[in-house]
Amino acid sequence: MSVAASSVTLVRSWAIRLAWSVARVLPQRQLVVLATSNRTRIDGNLACIAAEMRARNPPLPFVVVAYRKRPGLGTLAREMAAAYHIGASRLFVVDDQFFPLTVVGARPGSAAVQVWHACGAFKKFELSRQDKRTYWMRRGREPASVNRNYNVILASSEHTAECYAEAFGQPVEKFAWDLGVPRTDLLFGNEPADFESIKRRLRIPANRRVILYAPTFRGSVAAARSPNNLDLRTLHRVLGADHVVLLRPHPHAKFATPLEPDLGGFVIDASNYPEVNELMLVSDILVTDYSSVIFEFALLERPIALFAPDLSEHEAAHGFYFDYRSEGPGPVFVTTAELANYLRAGLFDLEAVRRFRDRWFEVADGHSTERFVDQIVVPALAGTDRAHA
Repeated sequence: MSVAASSVTLVRSWAIRLAWSVARVLPQRQLVVLATSNRTRIDGNLACIAAEMRARNPPLPFVVVAYRKRPGLGTLAREMAAAYHIGASRLFVVDDQFFPLTVVGARPGSAAVQVWHACGAFKKFELSRQDKRTYWMRRGREPASVNRNYNVILASSEHTAECYAEAFGQPVEKFAWDLGVPRTDLLFGNEPADFESIKRRLRIPANRRVILYAPTFRGSVAAARSPNNLDLRTLHRVLGADHVVLLRPHPHAKFATPLEPDLGGFVIDASNYPEVNELMLVSDILVTDYSSVIFEFALLERPIALFAPDLSEHEAAHGFYFDYRSEGPGPVFVTTAELANYLRAGLFDLEAVRRFRDRWFEVADGHSTERFVDQIVVPALAGTDRAHA
């Protein structure tokens, strides 16, 4: 880290501590804060929690802190505001790394909860990767200190918790896997009318098998790009008569190549569709590479195919928490032709999907958000829950 960057981080840290210290001496607020620094609005777990809190009678009090971190005074002001909320509120909930919460923690009688933004544990991250451990150590910081201020961390299963505990450098006792993951609730209890509404919105033709293609990004978050190794023309030639493909890149990246006009009707660009779980609901098959969407899609007990021409390269760069070839939810393909023929044959191993689901989910029944609010939010507002510092 350069001297200039180090100085900026020091200034940010002191500003955060100042705002937090002011909040700590003021009366505590009966308030829940839902926060993210990756988007200008909340989604996923945070959005589910917000909806459940609004639906209670009376509604439970909460505010949203959502911004996209950028260099400059604007982000510094938002970080100071977030630090004030950490020091003043009863419960502070985040769904990703959140810089103010690496500097300060909840005051006594309050709690900070990490609900994370994905299910399961796929690619190794944070301290599970030696390069990340070295990154923090070079900066003279205890690696686990970045995550020390969480009182509770949500996980989808005990096995997931063990992976997260290693990555976060935190004791497994901090993890809760008995509540479920709020964002999975959308996958349960939907009426046929809901499916038809989503299909109309996406303009999916009738009587087509729907393939959701949802790869993860390549490169860094700051310079994310989508893979271009799937040959849509080959898919069209083999499957075009009775299939349709929903194209869903990772939110950090867009597909670099515009769709060719003659693929219209077969390929639908779902890049800007707001909720990927709704895309899952209307999809018959998932095709992905190394994306965590495999975990949630497995809850639907529908076929999953893994398209990974660059598997060796990706595995060497990241590493996985499970054996990709033998413990994944579906077969691995390295050419589009092989994938297309597999999809055309329609001989799918759903037992592999169920085994994968059972390993990575302890509780998934459509009531996870309700449990989170009942067992974390409501007691936190009363000052009696298990997450208290």
